[in-house]
Amino acid sequence: MNIALSHRSGTESSYAYEHWLATFGDIQCIAMNEVSTEDYRTILTTCSGIVFTGGADVHPALYGAEHRISECSIEPERDERETFLYELAMELKLPILAICRGVQFFAVKHGGSLFIDIQTDISNALSHGKVDGNDSNHTIQIETKSLLHKLTKQEDATVNSAHHQSIKYVSPDFIASSSAPDGVIESIEWSDPTGKPFFLGVQWHPERMDYSSPCSSSIAQHFLLEAESYSLLLR
Repeated sequence: MNIALSHRSGTESSYAYEHWLATFGDIQCIAMNEVSTEDYRTILTTCSGIVFTGGADVHPALYGAEHRISECSIEPERDERETFLYELAMELKLPILAICRGVQFFAVKHGGSLFIDIQTDISNALSHGKVDGNDSNHTIQIETKSLLHKLTKQEDATVNSAHHQSIKYVSPDFIASSSAPDGVIESIEWSDPTGKPFFLGVQWHPERMDYSSPCSSSIAQHFLLEAESYSLLLR
């Protein structure tokens, strides 16, 4: 079963997505930044799901904050390419998992906005970025009626963290299904999934966590279940 990755940088950590998913299913990943955009539609029709991966900041001009561009690390070409991927994935109704940058990208594509820098913009914020090159960790509270709660069966959990931006405003298309103690939104999902592809977006990196954690294993397992169902029912 093929799973598309929106981006793979070539670093060791960028291969963690495939290793993580392959632990729970017989899959192969296709990094879409390694193929021509002209082939995107053809390739995605062979895929059963797509992961929008972590990485550079979403361009602040996309949510009206271009005046603070100097505080961001951006890749405009990636924003353009992933916008095309987003449009195709939604059209094809591919199951979607969005991680770190990915969840921020989806929030922005649906009219949301971001905190440019958590430590600057949020008073008394926790440490959400890396510490000495390693992911930090903090707790989250999970909304009890959310999909995330259904998957993890947890109301509180500990997740890793490696980001300096986060979702500020969530459009009505989504609900915030978990948050950190400082109020930072940690995951979003459809407010009404009717007629939409499967979608779950998380701010943490489940592919870099202990796989035994419900906030890692249950996400991978359910995403692959949705992908298998897509292959069987919608092709």
